[in-house]
Amino acid sequence: MDKTKTVKTRKTPTPAFAVISFLVIVAVLVALINLGVDTTMSVFIAALIAVVIALLLDIPWADVERTLLRVVSDCIPTFLIVIMVGMLVGIWMAGGTVPALMYYGMKLISPKILVPLAFVLSGLTAEFTGTSFGSVATMGIALVGVASTTSIPVPLVIAAVVCGAWFGDKMSPLSDTTNLASGVSRVPLYDHIGSMMYTTIPAALVALVLFTAAGLMHSGGEMDTTRANLICDTLAEHFNLNPILILPAILVLLVSVFKLPALLGMGLTVVVSIVFAMVFQGVNFVELMNYAANGFTLSTGVDIVDPMLNRGGITSMTGLLITFMVASVMGGIITATGILDVLAKDVLLKFIKSRGVLVTVTLIYCYIVNFLTAGGQTVAIIVTEQTFEDAFDRIGIHRRVLSRTLEDAGTLSAPIVPWGVATLYVMEVLGCGTEYIPYCWFIFIVPIFSILCAFSGFGIWDKDGNKMWDRKKAAAK
Repeated sequence: MDKTKTVKTRKTPTPAFAVISFLVIVAVLVALINLGVDTTMSVFIAALIAVVIALLLDIPWADVERTLLRVVSDCIPTFLIVIMVGMLVGIWMAGGTVPALMYYGMKLISPKILVPLAFVLSGLTAEFTGTSFGSVATMGIALVGVASTTSIPVPLVIAAVVCGAWFGDKMSPLSDTTNLASGVSRVPLYDHIGSMMYTTIPAALVALVLFTAAGLMHSGGEMDTTRANLICDTLAEHFNLNPILILPAILVLLVSVFKLPALLGMGLTVVVSIVFAMVFQGVNFVELMNYAANGFTLSTGVDIVDPMLNRGGITSMTGLLITFMVASVMGGIITATGILDVLAKDVLLKFIKSRGVLVTVTLIYCYIVNFLTAGGQTVAIIVTEQTFEDAFDRIGIHRRVLSRTLEDAGTLSAPIVPWGVATLYVMEVLGCGTEYIPYCWFIFIVPIFSILCAFSGFGIWDKDGNKMWDRKKAAAK
């Protein structure tokens, strides 16, 4: 009797209510952040508004809690990766791995190719490790350190690092989002990756050209040799530099060859990095544990070097983890209200008349979910797939197109959500603001190719897996 009553009293949001709720939440987030309110508190207030929406819809709190716990539990692997990245950065600083990458990078890398090289190297790192976060915290830190000695705007280099990291993460068979998108769509993993090549590879090539041109435009990528020499001399004075110190960074790539899970691979890298720090820098175990927990600290007396080195540690990630948790809570509550389902089925799906419109609407919806859930890639992928899978089946489009579209928007938009967890992570690790976002050309270009493929039929398969750009079969359909 009570259960029946609960079902009856729960209201289904109307399309107008769903749209208004969505606009209110986004408006509050944007307004508060622009006013200078702390991001965590801005997301927290947005979560409170979501609670009010749930109460207005008479949703039992037990239902909200169940959805909340499910969404938060999905984020636990990312929590653990963030913690291990903090540990690894602190240890790599103390052990000389990042200083060695910076030192040899300044000696060997030509500033003229720094920006495109940042895109390529970050992409390879993420491809082999399956984690964009790890790529940003390792290769990204070293490349941004090199960039600080050149006339190239650092936000441009950061954008190249971010684009490369998310490109590699998106295409990696080790990536959690890649496996998630293929899994929820019930598409074989390598079919999913093969499908993504039609939108991702062309966009990557265009982005590479843009990054190359942009790097050359800034005084030809000239390096401030005085500044670079000062940094190199300071690093050489305080660390026992040797090319072998780069091996822990290479290990991050090698563990993927053995197809180790990201967490296990990161854990192994932490252990090896501890050994390297003790052997080559003479750091004792107790000091290393403190660096892993609280970050590396060193006073060199050189103002431009200390900020590059004094970073890392679990505590440096505390603020990010708290924001991540609050954002997950907000995403869970919003999901529980049902406004996302109504927004899709009763608003967006009404515009779907063709495969081109279907893909375009799916992209838009994925962006909406990601912005509402503070860059929650997992939630965006799962919710969007559940909402649109029937539409793809009904129109006769193979689900590998759906799984690709989920990543083209859901995975890639994470680091361009100003209040999102991924953006906050980049800002924390690389010491920047949101000024890098306008330079994230790759992330903006991929959806364009996704839409072009949808309307042209190129890179599209029918429900039986036949190529729709095959003239005979396309005509037969």
